[in-house]
Amino acid sequence: MKTSHILILIVIAVAIGILISSMGDLSTYDTIDSAKAKPGKFLHLIAKLDTANGKEIEYDALKNPNYLAFHVVDSLGGSTKVVYMKGKPPTDMERSERMVLKGKMTDSAFLCDDILIKCPSKYKDEKAKISTVAK
Repeated sequence: MKTSHILILIVIAVAIGILISSMGDLSTYDTIDSAKAKPGKFLHLIAKLDTANGKEIEYDALKNPNYLAFHVVDSLGGSTKVVYMKGKPPTDMERSERMVLKGKMTDSAFLCDDILIKCPSKYKDEKAKISTVAK
């Protein structure tokens, strides 16, 4: 074998090793029940705001402007309390179809580091405007 072939095989082996080691960092979306089974592990949840049975968004800018708490429910019916310690609620959180929550599960709540909101009404309104202009 030539030395160039050996070098190419070494580079391929290193590349495969890097890919395998980085696969542990890939994140998937978890359900609330699976998140409760992995306390303390950083994960992503997809859920929607749960306002049934008098559950409300807890936010008081005068008492603690960095505390936000609310309840969510996932597509399988699991529910949990979410605590977000980084400020006020995201804009249009009440109207969102669903949200992606990044954080860690504890015994009592999901400690959220980041909230991504998906609001379909925004996109539906834009599509309606585009279709009326096109006619």
